[in-house]
Amino acid sequence: MFDQVLRNADERLSELPCCKGDGSECNCLNSLHEDFYSRPDSYNCEKKMCTYVLNYGAAYASEIYHYLVATNFMGKINTTRPLKVISLGCGFSPDYFAIKKYFADNSILQPIEYVGVDSSTCWESVRPSASDGRYVQADITSPFSLVNPDVLVVSKVFSTLYRNDKAVAATFLNNLEQAVNDSFLPDTRLIFVDINNRDLGRDLFHQKVSTFLPNCTQYYFDGYAKNNWVKISNNNLVFDIPDGLSVQPLPNAIKTVIFEYRK
Repeated sequence: MFDQVLRNADERLSELPCCKGDGSECNCLNSLHEDFYSRPDSYNCEKKMCTYVLNYGAAYASEIYHYLVATNFMGKINTTRPLKVISLGCGFSPDYFAIKKYFADNSILQPIEYVGVDSSTCWESVRPSASDGRYVQADITSPFSLVNPDVLVVSKVFSTLYRNDKAVAATFLNNLEQAVNDSFLPDTRLIFVDINNRDLGRDLFHQKVSTFLPNCTQYYFDGYAKNNWVKISNNNLVFDIPDGLSVQPLPNAIKTVIFEYRK
């Protein structure tokens, strides 16, 4: 499934216009680098989002897969009904691809109900085309509600909010607290996936969320770690990569944390 998404993204690159529109050289990799280091991050160009998925996609989905394996995720879920997953700021849905592969590799036949929420429509061509996933276009910095998910995922979005506007990031956390208090069941899990960097909101997220979801286990792949953090040693790609892609995928996950919260 994911290898086809990579092929689709690669094919789209040659068809899509450059968002700059000024005749200058189009270099989406450079633009992604500038988004991260020197200007507010935005996801308003389909060509750039295809490049993003080609470059980062396999690594980002693989690290979630390794988290599922390392934590024996199948032992924590109720297999008598569909697993309901809500992903805030879902992007291209790396969590969906990770869960589907984990289920397939472990012969788990349980269906999932995946709901991805994102304000950008530029991810549409690189998302899974499947009956068990649907998407809602919405601004997650505005108040939102959740309908009793089994798993809530906040993956690689909080650092963007924090870099772009710290006040908006704080508002998101307040909205998240309200939504969690209104909808979380005792065994519901919030999975936070983001950059292992204190300057990009990691600690602010944990300080706030741990006040209303106090049971937390913190995992990391490399880089900074506190004494009680659990290391996930595997960080290799678990998805097949088609030959001849115009953008070379990253070979592994780097400097990521995954925090798992419960009531």
